[in-house]
Amino acid sequence: MSNADHSNHQELAGFIWSIADKLRGPYRPPQYRRVMLPLIVLRRLDAVLAPT
Repeated sequence: MSNADHSNHQELAGFIWSIADKLRGPYRPPQYRRVMLPLIVLRRLDAVLAPT
């Protein structure tokens, strides 16, 4: 892996983590399950009901 590839990979990883931090918002790690579980259930329901 060249130095340029490594730099590009690090930049992309940093960008993805910054998006994840924005999506998490003000929640601390112990609070994630209170927010994420309902969102996951809603997303699954949306995927199942999409054809209808």
